[in-house]
Amino acid sequence: MAETKPIRIIIADDHKLFRSGVISLLDDVEDIIIIAEVESGNELIEKYSELMPDVMLVDISMPGMGGIDALKILRRNNKEVKAIILSMYDSDEYIYYAMKSGAKGMLSKNTMKGELIHAIKSVHDGNRYFGLRLTEDKIKELEKRYKKIISTDLENFEELNSRDKVVLESISKGLTSQEMADKMGVSKKTIDYYRARIMERLQIKSSPELVSYAVRYSLINKLFDE
Repeated sequence: MAETKPIRIIIADDHKLFRSGVISLLDDVEDIIIIAEVESGNELIEKYSELMPDVMLVDISMPGMGGIDALKILRRNNKEVKAIILSMYDSDEYIYYAMKSGAKGMLSKNTMKGELIHAIKSVHDGNRYFGLRLTEDKIKELEKRYKKIISTDLENFEELNSRDKVVLESISKGLTSQEMADKMGVSKKTIDYYRARIMERLQIKSSPELVSYAVRYSLINKLFDE
């Protein structure tokens, strides 16, 4: 019987401690081997071309070029690239963003060892893995639902002016009204006015709904920024 080749992995994350933790988790897994670790999207592109790994574990956000942008570039030349996005966020918005960017899977950075191994093997075998709660049927439902949501969002974006868009982008990054005011050189009262105006224009009824919309706005901008 032919010996099974191990799954060759590159891990891309700008935090050395996190990379070391993942390497430690997978160290005793016989059929998975880490062949390289990098800390930026640019390094990932270089190492992928050099080593041609089976699966990549990629941080969604890194200084300079992030994981998603690097994945887009790699997929221009090779649609068979297999990447699992690692993120602190695992909401449906981020999952859809990862899927549309070409990732075959997505995991929270708090994922346990067993699920990490399962995800790697599943993606390596040609499947998609976006968490235990998302079967393939549910993934398809999510894709269908977010296509409709994004279609509506794109129409609503036309109602926003440049200042509204800056405020939404800042909200998506978790900035408070005071932090936005300091950054934009205006008063907190002015920022609160902008927030209220955005909510009125888009018929948003609560602050949590505004945050969710801001996250979608930021992700959609990146998604269509080719």
